Amino acid sequence: MITESPETFLGVGVPDDIKQQWKRWEGAEWRRMRHLSNCNPFPPDQRYTVRYPAEMCPAHRQAWLDWRNHDFDPVTGDRWPGGPGSIFTIVGSDLDRVREERRCEWDEKTSQQMRLIEDICLSGRSPQCAQDDVGPEAAKPVVDVHLPELGTAA
Repeated sequence: MITESPETFLGVGVPDDIKQQWKRWEGAEWRRMRHLSNCNPFPPDQRYTVRYPAEMCPAHRQAWLDWRNHDFDPVTGDRWPGGPGSIFTIVGSDLDRVREERRCEWDEKTSQQMRLIEDICLSGRSPQCAQDDVGPEAAKPVVDVHLPELGTAA
């Protein structure tokens, strides 16, 4: 995973504004568009390159991480959000292509959920944010199984 913004990405110079937003959704979308412009119809998932905003409350931060860690299962090929009843109905004969289409659909919809959680939390109108200081949830730490907390050594 790229942690700092490079000077070039897939042969294209990274604009200064994208360098500043490298670990945010704007940087992820720019990288996705670079893959598409290089004739890659199934760009890699960019969710794991995005960091949550530091201003998010612990309840929404955990929900954000839970959605980020909600991955596509290439074995079952279930449509988003997956689970029972989401049968892998094949249209066409290229199973690899169908699987990649579904993975990209999964990645896009999961990213939308993550952005929605950010918007809800940062709006300042969510009742979950006010509950952080009281109740049993206050003692629960935020658990990130894939990436270390911001500011800690890997």
